[in-house]
Amino acid sequence: MLLMLVYPVILNAQTCCSGGVPLGGSLGLGAAEGKSLQVLVTYDYNAINDLVSFSEKLDDDTRSRTTQSSIIELNYGLNQQWSFAGVVPFIRQTRSIQAFSGEDFTAAQGLGDLVFLVKYRIFPFGKYPNFDWIIGAGPKFPTGRTDYENNQGLTMAADMQPGSGSFDGIFWSYFLKSRLLNNPNLGLAAVTAFRYSGENKNYNTTQTYQFGNEFQFSMGLNYNFFLKWPVDVFTFARYRFQDEDLIDGGVFPSSGGQWVYVIPGLNINFSPLWSMRLSGDIPVYRKLDGTQLTTSYKFTTAILFNIPFKRENLFIN
Repeated sequence: MLLMLVYPVILNAQTCCSGGVPLGGSLGLGAAEGKSLQVLVTYDYNAINDLVSFSEKLDDDTRSRTTQSSIIELNYGLNQQWSFAGVVPFIRQTRSIQAFSGEDFTAAQGLGDLVFLVKYRIFPFGKYPNFDWIIGAGPKFPTGRTDYENNQGLTMAADMQPGSGSFDGIFWSYFLKSRLLNNPNLGLAAVTAFRYSGENKNYNTTQTYQFGNEFQFSMGLNYNFFLKWPVDVFTFARYRFQDEDLIDGGVFPSSGGQWVYVIPGLNINFSPLWSMRLSGDIPVYRKLDGTQLTTSYKFTTAILFNIPFKRENLFIN
């Protein structure tokens, strides 16, 4: 439990904002212990106010966006090596543009794209007590809407919709080394994630839209100490690369790029059954394809519930 939430949300969204589920919920946990259920409830606030052209931040405050995501992840451990995760996201996106005629405000909200992952622990449980390595894979289902319209009755841009409209493949790996440098309170964690994007063949009724494939890698240190409760303090660096989006087979302008974030945070483990995480994303490097609105900062809070039970307890005689 002390290291259950040592790493932050990792897969945020397609393009600069959220085209479908922010996949952090589906990647926010390792593997549940055998015959136990983990419930992770996450709230994510993404302020998207920086207008960046390639690597240069422009002096422009006439437009802004926000993405607010509430994500529920259920993670069930079949045994010590196999576990299954399901993710249910709810997303609200807003966009504001200041013009001479006044503010143009647009919003869309609703259920995002559901995710299902199968996870496997590489190292047998207990054989290597200072190492943990888990891999996972699964589909993302196009359950979120993609047909919201703006105030003029036009279909919103793909990255303003709660859903992506495509079946995607998710591949994921989590590695943990505890007792780093023989210090029992110091740990190193690394998370790798890749999303292979499918096509939305019904975008704007007649077009085909495909978000760019996405790769992310996070690595950081966690230090545990005890106040009134066990507390973990962590700092991560995250690299994100995304290909350009495609529309009807051609490149969609001003999409794709590379980002580097620093992510400080802490976990408070109130008991073996529940804990809380607070973290924030701070951008330190951006190299974008074209001119895009991108994240100024992001704040995440999450609560983890761990529910152990045995099969015989599921039935009442």
